[in-house]
Amino acid sequence: MSKNTRSTSKKKKKENQRRGKRNRQRGAELQRQAVNIAKDFELDAYNRDRGGAQHEMGDIEIEGKYYGCKRRKAIATWVKPEKEEIGVVIREDRGMPYMVVPLEHYCLLLSLVKNSI
Repeated sequence: MSKNTRSTSKKKKKENQRRGKRNRQRGAELQRQAVNIAKDFELDAYNRDRGGAQHEMGDIEIEGKYYGCKRRKAIATWVKPEKEEIGVVIREDRGMPYMVVPLEHYCLLLSLVKNSI
């Protein structure tokens, strides 16, 4: 068989391989940082997304609850707390409201609830 008649189709890359190597590293750094912050507050925390496994439940687990980790170069300024605010409540049209708070504040709340039960 000549080289010209061989199939030149490329293998399809998996979803996590389409992103650049540095982007995957940055995402993994955020996951490790979030788990370490939770452990500093004596919470049970695990990184579930090792090696780009793409868990459907979430990237990390804190106290039996699953959370996704999203890292961007810049977050929209309207999402961040300003002035003396601790957090921001956001909502899309016909959607549920969400609270955006620093991770340390959220972990502190979780640890207080855990220790009071």
